[in-house]
Amino acid sequence: MTDAATTAPAPALGPVLRNFGDFGLLRLLGRSSLTIAWLAIDHRTGEPVRLLASTQPVPLPAMRERCVDDAKRAARLVHPRIAPVREVGCVDRFPYLVCDADPIDLEPPSLAASVLSLDDLVRRAHDLLDGLSYVHEAAMVHGDIGLHTVMVDAGGRLRLWGCGLAQALGNAAQTPRAAAIPPNTSTAVPAAPSLGYLLSREIAACGLLIQHWLLGRAPMGEPDMPTLVRQMTTIDLRLPAELPQPVPVSLRLIIHRAIDLHPQRRFVHARSFERVLGTWRQTQLLGGNGFDAMFAERIRRGGHLPARPMLGNRITTIAGMEKQRLDTVVDVLLEDIALSLGLLRSANAADAAAITAEEPVLTVKRAMQLMGTVGLRRVASGMKPWPGMLKPAGVRALESALQRALLAGHLAEYLAPAGMDAEAAMLAAQFQHLGRLLAAYHFPEELQQIARLRAAGDVGTGQPLSEETATLAVLGVDLQGLTESFLRLWGLNESLRQRVRQIPLDRQVRSPDTPGGWIKLVASCANEIVSVTELAPPAQPAALTAVLNRYHHALALDTEQVRSAMRQARDKLSRHLIHADAAR
Repeated sequence: MTDAATTAPAPALGPVLRNFGDFGLLRLLGRSSLTIAWLAIDHRTGEPVRLLASTQPVPLPAMRERCVDDAKRAARLVHPRIAPVREVGCVDRFPYLVCDADPIDLEPPSLAASVLSLDDLVRRAHDLLDGLSYVHEAAMVHGDIGLHTVMVDAGGRLRLWGCGLAQALGNAAQTPRAAAIPPNTSTAVPAAPSLGYLLSREIAACGLLIQHWLLGRAPMGEPDMPTLVRQMTTIDLRLPAELPQPVPVSLRLIIHRAIDLHPQRRFVHARSFERVLGTWRQTQLLGGNGFDAMFAERIRRGGHLPARPMLGNRITTIAGMEKQRLDTVVDVLLEDIALSLGLLRSANAADAAAITAEEPVLTVKRAMQLMGTVGLRRVASGMKPWPGMLKPAGVRALESALQRALLAGHLAEYLAPAGMDAEAAMLAAQFQHLGRLLAAYHFPEELQQIARLRAAGDVGTGQPLSEETATLAVLGVDLQGLTESFLRLWGLNESLRQRVRQIPLDRQVRSPDTPGGWIKLVASCANEIVSVTELAPPAQPAALTAVLNRYHHALALDTEQVRSAMRQARDKLSRHLIHADAAR
């Protein structure tokens, strides 16, 4: 680079500080230890541009060539969240690339730091990850993510720029043997770290950049992002308890997952990070259904839930029971939650609705009355056999979730007061577990991350995390949101959807004024009691008393009634499990 004191000032852009090849450097936009960004003017056209160059001269010809080649490859990428590249080259051993300047670049820089709303901040982060995901999916890396390699327009939308230029420079800095290569005696480029390693570091860099926006300053006071990322394995970089604005625990956990000290705990892909953050914004800030499209694709590929083992044998057995009481047939069907869901959906479909003008079908018994064994066979033929798309490691988690749901259903059946449809109470209690079942089947890896987050607790308070909060941090929706998404996609009617919304633990229980409300109440009570049984034995008596007091006004249950109902529920579940094992 050469001084240009005699160079004429660029019109309306201020004086040229120095020249760099065909460009006049006007204003420093930012820098890291790898690259430096300038607002510049192209002397050939008189147009303002953004110029990114290596911070230091690159002595090795092979390294310079690699930098230029990587930047040219990345320049072929076309995406709304990536700024197009005008030119790539090298001047005096400084590799560089050039993009068009954004109109906001031409305005005088503001001395006051702007305060972003949480929505603007998360949208900006989502834009960053959307662009970076496209780079990663092309098997490339950006190389130097930082404040100086993102451009934000007047509308707050962000674009990534400078892709590829610093990849080789970063590889050298991260490769231990790079320091041992004398710069004047070798032309070999140091061996690059694995692509997976580089992708993980860039995901972490995004998390740290989001943290910078939240804090309004560099994390740990370190402004150089490459240095900060290198220190991640030895420094806890999680968000402090006090922040300039309130940040929900679930969003904290999303950011913490991106910058976890252990790479295996971070998001595996930038696209996963982008989807979770986008879903979180849609559901928590905008009240939308951004999760639905991705979830719909998973359901299309893997089915809603897999049928229990030996489905064919079970259907044959049921077909042979046509002369027996319908209740006996229904009792067998209710042990397969996936099959029950399929029957209800089919019975409420347009072709079945044409058969009857009655109320929506809310029980398996009514569905069987409408559809018979012919309809049952049709539903069963379209289901995924056990264990569906699950790998062996995830089968146990789904088995456990199914048994918990079945136990809650049987308990609701025995807690149902006289005059209530016991099957409806059982189904509601089972379906209140849909979020856990769907997570175990469609998101098995994320379920493991949820367990790890709950075990680690909240860094700000030291308190254990609830299942809902941890799920929100990993998936972008909580368990109830996951259930709601499924019910929308599955097309089940609103009457059933109301019943499977468990009464929130922080809401006072009141006596309902509708039959559906009573069914929801009994199902919620059953699920809270099942949760009590999972606590350490010394904590169970007080927790059970709290549940009974909570529901006393509506159900007036006592401890002995609950214990008797739980014994009956466990016995019924045990009989089912014995029969299922024998059938295999």
